[in-house]
Amino acid sequence: MVNALVLADLYKTYPGGVMALRGLSLMINEGEIYGLIGPNGAGKSTTLKITVGLLKPDKGGVLIYGKSVMRNRIEALKLTSYVPENPVVFKNLTVKEFLRFITGLRSIKWEEIIDYAEYLVEGFNLSEKENTMLYQLSRGMLQKVLVTAAFLVRPKLMVMDEPMAGMDPEAQHFFKKEVKRLVSRGATALISSHLLDMVERFCTRVGIINKGRLVAEGTIEEIKKIASEESSLEEVFLKIVKG
Repeated sequence: MVNALVLADLYKTYPGGVMALRGLSLMINEGEIYGLIGPNGAGKSTTLKITVGLLKPDKGGVLIYGKSVMRNRIEALKLTSYVPENPVVFKNLTVKEFLRFITGLRSIKWEEIIDYAEYLVEGFNLSEKENTMLYQLSRGMLQKVLVTAAFLVRPKLMVMDEPMAGMDPEAQHFFKKEVKRLVSRGATALISSHLLDMVERFCTRVGIINKGRLVAEGTIEEIKKIASEESSLEEVFLKIVKG
């Protein structure tokens, strides 16, 4: 079994003494769709930002397919795509220009992926928006563009923070279908989300964090047993988080 991602004993404190992570460790195997859930301020976004090298931990390390994000940043992040919680884009580019720019950063020739790009653009109903400037898009449309870019770079590890925020149901369905397809071909997904019903139906394994610590982890069935087999992930989540 191949370890796609290893987070080892992560600590992170922000200015002002706010401790976001307190010794967080977890391991995700290749081919998993791992759902990271927790209340607001639990440390989910901090964890994902450290995973993709946007934040440096005070202590601990991150390995992506055995490559250290701290010591071999470029090699590790070549294997990774990232969708942030708050969309960050070059707003004066069109949708098509942005997709070509992102893939170009990975030295991917557009001609090699044009069919896949067209498939994604059509699947997310972006065809009529290809020549629209990014600043003119709604939050949901912008989210679909970012997810499309994340798929296009051929990632081994997809790291996504609330990836379906603002998406319509049709786009959410296509997103889940495509993640499953990519995972079936050897990719791995780490998804942070507040959509617990989605996580319960979609993710193969779940980690619950609270106050910067991993407080429960396992398949949905295993998590339910920890909390005395409550009827839904939502009820289990509330029970575990409240102690």
